[in-house]
Amino acid sequence: MPDNAMNKAALRKRLTTQPTDERIELMLQVLAASPGRLQKLSAGRSEAELMAPLGEGERSFKRDLTHLIYCAERGTDPIFHALILKEPFIPRIHAERDWGALMGYDVFDIPELMAYFSFRRVALLRILHSLKRPQWDRSARREGVKRSQSVYHWARGLCVHEYGHLEDLAKKLGAPC
Repeated sequence: MPDNAMNKAALRKRLTTQPTDERIELMLQVLAASPGRLQKLSAGRSEAELMAPLGEGERSFKRDLTHLIYCAERGTDPIFHALILKEPFIPRIHAERDWGALMGYDVFDIPELMAYFSFRRVALLRILHSLKRPQWDRSARREGVKRSQSVYHWARGLCVHEYGHLEDLAKKLGAPC
């Protein structure tokens, strides 16, 4: 796991666009740590605290958690499609506006959302850990983008996005990252 001093920009820089065994391992460590970091950030806080906005015009912890779930679901679809299909095409579906509006996870309790996020992460990591090096180069093309993007690209995007949100949450909650 990267040290606590690493920020999103430093992580993005370390996880450049070309996959290496070292970069893949770092990414897997960061993705594996996300559920625990969420648990740590929410520990000792009441449901009311976790549902209250974290500042003027800001999301609550719960809203950030549901956002992370929506993004993780939409972010893993291209990975799965690239590994299963010959020429996958990913339609443009916005994680929160479209997917989130349909799924409506905001009605679930925080412990249920945390358990769901953790379960999905374990399932994703089982798949990613099983990949052979050439499978990281499998790709899927997203609607509106001319070139296909690799499994590594999609996983890297998910990793950096989550890390940034967790960094931001820690700052707003006054907690160590």
